Formats: sequence, C-alpha cells, structure tokens
Amino acid sequence: MPATSAREHRQRLVRVLVARYEVTSQAELVDLLAREGVEATQATVSRDLDELGIGKQRGADGRLAYALPEPGGLAQVLRQFATTIDASGNLAVVRTPPGAAAAVASAIDSADLPGVLATVQGDDTLLVVAVEGETGAALAARLSDLKYANPVRAGEPSAPSAPAAPAEPSAHPAPRPADYDQELLS
Repeated sequence: MPATSAREHRQRLVRVLVARYEVTSQAELVDLLAREGVEATQATVSRDLDELGIGKQRGADGRLAYALPEPGGLAQVLRQFATTIDASGNLAVVRTPPGAAAAVASAIDSADLPGVLATVQGDDTLLVVAVEGETGAALAARLSDLKYANPVRAGEPSAPSAPAAPAEPSAHPAPRPADYDQELLS
C-alpha cells in the first residue's frame, strides 16, 4: 500500500475511532489503532489529529475527550453536552452545562432533524419545538436515541443494542450503527 494510501486509511480510521469511542488520550488512540491492525506512533497520531482538526472538548460529565470537528455531528454534540432530555406538550427540553445550550441548538438546527420546527435556547436549557402533529415526547425520544445509540469509552466492551432512551447515561452505551462508520469512511 503506498504511503499516501496508508496515511489516508489511518486517518479515516482515526475519525471512525474518535466517533465510536470516548478517546481521552493519544496513547488510547495508538492502542485502538493497533487493535485494528494499524501501527502508529504517538507523534504520528498527534499529526493526524492536528491535520483532521480533531481536538479535545469537555463533555457534559466534565471529562475531556477527542471530538470530530463537523458541525453536523448531532449525536456527538448531544452525547457531550446534553445532561437530560425531557418532554412537555409539543416541546423537548434539553438541559446542558452552563453556556452549552447554543452549541446544542445549533447542531439540532444544522441536522435538519425531522419533526423539528425550531429551537430556542438560554444559557443551559433549550426548547426544541415539534412540528404540528408531532409530540414533544416523540421528539425527546428521537434525540435520546441519537444520544445513546453511539460510542463506548475506549477499552470498554460494546453493548449488544442501544438502551431505550434511559434517564441517565449508561456506562456502556451501544456502538454506532455500521452505516455511520461507512459514512465517515466515504
């Protein structure tokens, strides 16, 4: 495999691993790559992260982890910043740490999620307004499904399937659907 192809393959895999796992260090990423059969040094991983625009962000639990830069990564934004997702009438109510509601609202708006009419946010809470005929509970369930049907922490086993909209984050959320990985690889 030519050097350029090996580099491109490794960088695509880095994106998939960062999307799938809560990666908190470059050493963890080197280990994950090795498990996938790709040998890389910490210096190489550091360059890859920089070239891909992948940096650390603080999640709702206060932990720092690497995050993909795309604004369309709604599941990732929900996972990082949504502390609770509830419903009332035709509204989904999303709570975040102080200052994070705007980022979540922007991600929801950018995602063009079916059933969403608008978002209104304050400092740590946002209201997601459902379109006519849609309930806030259905919208909250859709947002929860997006949040919880995703990565596991690096080094933890994957659960066989996603939990049904739990009230609290699971210590072992299910991996993303295979088609998400394919989307990242294309």
